[in-house]
Amino acid sequence: MFKPLKLVAATGLLALSACDGSVRREGPQEEVLQVVRVDVKSNRRWVLNHEALTVYDNLNRRRLRRIALPDWTLAGPPHACPPDVVLDASGAVYVSSNVEPVLWRVDPQRFEVTRIALALGQDADKDVGFTRLSVIGDGTLLAAGATFESLWRIDLPNATATKLSVPRPDLAEHDQQRDVVRGLQQAAEYERRCQGAGGEHRARE
Repeated sequence: MFKPLKLVAATGLLALSACDGSVRREGPQEEVLQVVRVDVKSNRRWVLNHEALTVYDNLNRRRLRRIALPDWTLAGPPHACPPDVVLDASGAVYVSSNVEPVLWRVDPQRFEVTRIALALGQDADKDVGFTRLSVIGDGTLLAAGATFESLWRIDLPNATATKLSVPRPDLAEHDQQRDVVRGLQQAAEYERRCQGAGGEHRARE
């Protein structure tokens, strides 16, 4: 059993201008936790560290927003693999906790944050968090367990998470099933590497 670090942040966005009123320009800073995801369509770079989620212009490195995640809980290495960040087809951003079954959705236009607490179909008596988030072709969200070896399908409309096993690739009957198989295999491989490295908290696109 571990003692997680709980980061409680106020809802809302922080102003990003410097004291003289000019726009502050700086690149992402190195942190113990740093998860980087690039949105090519919108030309944005999203960076999650132990304090907040920050979005930058990916060309000129200008910081656009620093976004607080309400009641975000983080367990440091070696207790868990890092939390993760993923973008869906609309550009919405999802951030996981690596010790609680909760996601935070960030609206790509308004940068508003919605906290989504997930009901677990299995292992509700355990510390379940998520790493290696991925969105497959039909919009399904897959994740690996961050605290123990497990794979999950996340149903966002119903706010549930169902534990899965990795099916054999040769049993996939159509493209959608093959997408699920590939996503689960990638999540499982990432989780094995992460646990073997002691939960190193760095992930780059």
